[in-house]
Amino acid sequence: MSFLAGFQPSRFKKISFITLSALLWLLWAMSFDSSFEVTSHYFYFLFLGIIGAIFANTTGAGGGVVFIPIFNSLELSELQALSTSFAIQCFGMTAGTLTWWRYYKDKVKHHSQLNANDWSQYPIILKCCIPASIAGLWLCQFTDLQPPQSMPFTFGVFSIVLGVILGINCIYRNQRSDRRLLSKKELYTIVFISFLGGIITGWLSVGVGELVVIYLLLKRTAPIVAIAAGVTVSAATVWASAYIHFTPSAQTYFQIVLFAGPGAILGGLLARRIVTLMSVKNLKLVFSCWIIGSGIFMLLL
Repeated sequence: MSFLAGFQPSRFKKISFITLSALLWLLWAMSFDSSFEVTSHYFYFLFLGIIGAIFANTTGAGGGVVFIPIFNSLELSELQALSTSFAIQCFGMTAGTLTWWRYYKDKVKHHSQLNANDWSQYPIILKCCIPASIAGLWLCQFTDLQPPQSMPFTFGVFSIVLGVILGINCIYRNQRSDRRLLSKKELYTIVFISFLGGIITGWLSVGVGELVVIYLLLKRTAPIVAIAAGVTVSAATVWASAYIHFTPSAQTYFQIVLFAGPGAILGGLLARRIVTLMSVKNLKLVFSCWIIGSGIFMLLL
């Protein structure tokens, strides 16, 4: 039985999962008419999915910050852009969430008490934010609540305002080494913020992740914890609308999702490693500049 000496069950499970996923994707691709033509026309969306998910999972923002401006420039309708963005994020934000959750468990179990304290409120934040965000999203969808202006204008203004707030905080506020836990009052506040973010996500496919991350950063929560929370809340929120965006009658552009979805999974798996290599200030600056830029782009369309 020496041939089993190097056998690793965890590695076997990973290989089996990857193989099964590849087979399922192949079956999905073959279900399209003219699958070769679909591949040749839409393969490059694989890279869009990777880029969008890396950005989304390294900042806590939803991937819609990348996808919505691109889809609008491709002249997809507002409903197509929104639904397709939701569908892609179901892949990428889920991969990012699983990666961050594993990182959280590792920190608490194996690292110093200081790191464990940084992560101690992570489950509590999720319990506060996820139900509130889903409630806001469903209120928006079930009551057909419309944004105050058109989707591109609302997206642009929302992105610019949040980007400026984060940029000012990054430039003018000293980075403190002390971390603090949220008080009970602040937990109530983040419930309200998440509810509002859920409504905005229903309008734009982004919103709750940005709001949660920025609020936690302003309250001096450990930045990596803030990002992990934003990613996880975003993932739960986009999945709460899957009953709309994965149906045959959906406005989702499934040819794009066919490639951008797997790309988003790859990006979501890579993102955590990128975050842990970057400084807090650089993370906040990248986040700020990108969402301001995407907001300006949408206003100019």
